[in-house]
Amino acid sequence: MNMVNWTTSRFDSLRARFGEHRFYPFLLGMLVLLGLLPLLLPGLPNGHDLYYHLSRLHAMNVNFRLGEFPSMINHEALVGYGYATGLFYPDFFLYPAALLMKCGLGILAAYKCLLVLCVFATAFSAYFCARRLSATCFGAFATSLLYTWSSYFATDLFVRSAFGEWSLFVFAPWIILGLYEVVMGDPRRFPFLSFGFAGLVLAHSLSLLMMAVICAVFIAFNAVRILKEPRRILYLMLAPIPTVLVGLAYLLPMYEQFAHLHFHIEVEKNADILTRCMPFLKLVLEIPTSKAEVWIPSGIGVMLVIVALQRFRLASRRTSLEIFRDMLLISGLCCLLMSTDMPSWKGAFKPLAVVQFPWRFFGPATAFLAFGGGLVLSELVGEDRMRERSWVWLIVCGAAFAWFVNVGYFYAARISEHDFFRNFHGGRPQEASGIHYLIRDGILDNEIRRRGDVATPSHLIDVKLSRPQKDILQVDFAGNAADNEVELPILPYYGYAAHLCRPDGTCERLKVGLGPNKLLSVRISRAYANGVIRVRYEATFLQRLSQIVSLVSALAFLALFLVLKRRKRKIERGA
Repeated sequence: MNMVNWTTSRFDSLRARFGEHRFYPFLLGMLVLLGLLPLLLPGLPNGHDLYYHLSRLHAMNVNFRLGEFPSMINHEALVGYGYATGLFYPDFFLYPAALLMKCGLGILAAYKCLLVLCVFATAFSAYFCARRLSATCFGAFATSLLYTWSSYFATDLFVRSAFGEWSLFVFAPWIILGLYEVVMGDPRRFPFLSFGFAGLVLAHSLSLLMMAVICAVFIAFNAVRILKEPRRILYLMLAPIPTVLVGLAYLLPMYEQFAHLHFHIEVEKNADILTRCMPFLKLVLEIPTSKAEVWIPSGIGVMLVIVALQRFRLASRRTSLEIFRDMLLISGLCCLLMSTDMPSWKGAFKPLAVVQFPWRFFGPATAFLAFGGGLVLSELVGEDRMRERSWVWLIVCGAAFAWFVNVGYFYAARISEHDFFRNFHGGRPQEASGIHYLIRDGILDNEIRRRGDVATPSHLIDVKLSRPQKDILQVDFAGNAADNEVELPILPYYGYAAHLCRPDGTCERLKVGLGPNKLLSVRISRAYANGVIRVRYEATFLQRLSQIVSLVSALAFLALFLVLKRRKRKIERGA
C-alpha cells in the first residue's frame, strides 16, 4: 500500500466531510491528547518547582477542610511557622485542582488534570484568537500547534513545573488579539486585552510585568497611528479598568502586606542574571542541554524560525493585519534577543532584572512568533489545497519534534535518575519559595528549623504551645507577673489575631507585633497571671472587600459580554 497516497486521500476526505471549521479543531484536540500520553505513566518526573506547587495544593486542601476560604496561609510550611502562598502567589487557577481533591482525587492526579486543562486551554485560546485575527482555519491550526507544542511550553510544563508561566501561555493569545483590536482593529473590542491581562494578574506577577512592558513598547511604536484616531486613546484608558477590578482580590491583599511589613523580594543579583543568559548558538535549536553549572532551557524551536522566514516569500499590501503580522515577528525576534546578554542588564534594563532569568522572554517570543508565523502561512497557502496539506504535515512533524524531544528527554532522565514523584510528603524546604516573602532582616528558613516550635517570653513565665488544629496556635501560660511580650513560632504576616480566653469563657483581643527575631509577638498585660491565648490568621477587612469587588466585577463584565453578544446576534439576524 502506498502510505503517502493513502494518508493524502484520508486527509482530503476527512477535511471535505467535516469541513475545515470542525476538522482542524478536532485534529488539534487529537494531537494535544497525543502529546499528553506520557501523563498516563504513574507519578510525575520531579520538575524544578513541582514540590512547591504541590505544597500549595496540599495547603489549599487542608485549609478548605478547616473552613478557610480563600486559602491565604500554608500553615504547615516552614515547620509550622506558616508561609503566605495565597497572599503573594495567586491561587485562583489552582482552584480546579483543589476542587478535584475535595471530591476525593489524589494530589498528583488533580495536578495532572490541571496540567491537561491548561494545555487544552492554551491550544484552543490560540486557535480562537488566531481565527479572530482573520486567519484561515488552517492558519489558526498552525498557530495553535506551533504555540502549544513549542519547546519552551513543554519545558515550563514538565521540566520547570512553572505553574504561573503555564498561565502566560493561556492568556498571551488574548493579549495579542486585544492589542490588534485596540491599535489597528475595532477598539470597542478592548475587553480581549482586559481579559488577557486579568488572567495574568490572577496567575503570575512576573509574566504580567513582562507583558505589560512589551505592550507599552508596542503601543509606543504605534503612537502616531493611535493619535490619528483619538478614540483609541479612550479605549486604551478603559482597558485596564476591568483588569484591575477583577484582579483586586489578589492585588489589594498583597499591597496591604507591603504597606505593613518589609519582605525579601529579590534574590538574584544583576551579576547572577548574566549567567542565566542564553548563548546565541542555543537560541533556536530545541535540543535540551546536558547538565551544566547553570541550567538554561532548550532553544525556542527550529520550526518557529522556518515558518517566520516564509515572510520573505510574501509581498505586502500594507494592510493593517499585514503590518500587525510583521510587528509580531519583529517583537518575537526582540524578545529572543532579550534572553541573551545583548541587553544591558546592569544598565538600561536593570529594573527588568526582577524577572530573574532572561530566558523567561521565551514565553512572549513563542507567542509572537507563533501568531506571526500562523498569519504568514495563512496568506502563503491561500486556497491551494496541496500546499495546505504539505504545510500541515510539516507543522505537525516540526512541532512534534520540539514537544516530544523535550518531554521524552526529561522523562527518560528522571526515570534513569530514579527521581519520579509518586507521593507527596510535607516538610521539605521547598514549601517556601526560597527566601522570597520572608521578613527582611528577620529569621530565615535554616534558622527557623534550628529554632523549632518554641515561644520566647521577654519575662520568665511558664509557656506551653499546642496546635489543636492546623490553623490555630494555642499558648497556655502561667506565672505572669509583669507586662510581657511572647514571641511565637509564626511568621508575622498582617492579618494574624490573638485572643486571650479567660476561665469564665470570655475572650479579649490582644495586641500583636514583631518580636526580636521579626516573628509574631503577643503582648500580655500583668493583669493576667495565667490564661490561654489562641492565635489564628483572620482575613482583614480589605481582603474581604477586595474579594467582593472582584467577584461582583467579574459577574458584571460577564453579564455585559453576554448582553452585547445577544445584541450582536439580533443585529446579524435582522440584517
